[in-house]
Amino acid sequence: MNLFHDPKNKKTGYLAIFIAFLVALNIITLGYFLYQNRKDAIRPFVNPYPLVDPSRSFIGQEHYFSTIEPLRKELKEITAKYEKDGNRVGLYFEFLNTGANVSINQEARFWPASLSKMPTALAVMKKVERKEWKLTNELVLMYEDRNDAFGTLYKKPAGTRLTIEELLKELILNSDDTAHRILIRNLEGEDFEKMLEALGMEEMYDKEYNITAKEYSRVFRTLYSSSFLNREYSSMLLEWLSGTKFNEFLGSGVPVGVPFAHKIGEHDPTVTYLDSGIAYASNRPYLITVMVQIKDGGGREKAKEAMKEISSAVYKYVANTNH
Repeated sequence: MNLFHDPKNKKTGYLAIFIAFLVALNIITLGYFLYQNRKDAIRPFVNPYPLVDPSRSFIGQEHYFSTIEPLRKELKEITAKYEKDGNRVGLYFEFLNTGANVSINQEARFWPASLSKMPTALAVMKKVERKEWKLTNELVLMYEDRNDAFGTLYKKPAGTRLTIEELLKELILNSDDTAHRILIRNLEGEDFEKMLEALGMEEMYDKEYNITAKEYSRVFRTLYSSSFLNREYSSMLLEWLSGTKFNEFLGSGVPVGVPFAHKIGEHDPTVTYLDSGIAYASNRPYLITVMVQIKDGGGREKAKEAMKEISSAVYKYVANTNH
C-alpha cells in the first residue's frame, strides 16, 4: 500500500522532505562560512588606505627600507676602483618596491651590442598583442639573415621556416643573431618608432647608436610594470629572460635559485660588456644595469670580475638589510 495515498501521510512526507532540505541548506551554509573564514582564505581586497600605494597592502613593511645610502656609497667605491685602472663604468640600480635608485655616470654611453635585441622583442610582441601577428606564424630564414656571431640558427639552410615564438626564444635565450635579423627584416621602422615613443625613449640612442645604463633600464622597468605590453606578454618575455644561460656577468652575483630575468651584450672590438635585468630577491625585486668598457688588458675576465663584485654587493644589501 502506498502511504502517500493517505492525505495525512502525504502531508507528513512533504514535511519530512522540507525539514531535510532545511537541514541540508544549513549544513551547506555553515560549511561555506567556515571555508570562507579559514586562515588561508582569499577575500575581496578592501584598501583601508586609498591615498597610499596599493601594493603596500600586499608587501610587508619589513620589505621596505628607508635608505639606500650605504649601498650608493659602496657602489661608488667599487666603480671608482675599476675606473682608476682606466676602465669606463655606467651603472643604474633601482629598488622596485620604492623606486629608490643609484645612478653612476648616468651620461656615459656605450655600444649596446646584443642589448639592442630587447627593443626588437618588445616591438614583435606588441604586434602579437595587437593580433597583427601570431606566435605560431612562420617566418622564412633567408641566406642574408645568417650570422654566426651568436646562436646556431645560421647553420640551418636558407628557406627554413621558424615560428615567431621560436625566433623570440632563440633571440632571448641564446641571443641568436640570425633570429634577430629575421625579425628585424619583417618589422617596419614605424614599429620601433611607436615602441620607443610609447616608452618615452626617443633619445635612448645617440647618433652613434650608443646608450646609457639609466636610459636602457626603462626597457626592463616597462616589462615589470606591464606598461607597454599586457601582463600575459610581459610575463612571457620575463620568463624567457630568466632562463638565459648567460650568467657570467651580473648573474654570477645573484644566488642560484633566485630568478634573474636579464639580457647581456658584449662587443669584443670595443671591449664592451653589458648586462641588464631584474633580480627577484624574495619580496624585494630590483632592477640593475651595468655597462663596462675595459681598457687594454683583462677584457672579458676583468668585466666578469667587476660585474660580479657590483652584483654581489647589490644583492647582499637588498636581501639582508633591515633598515
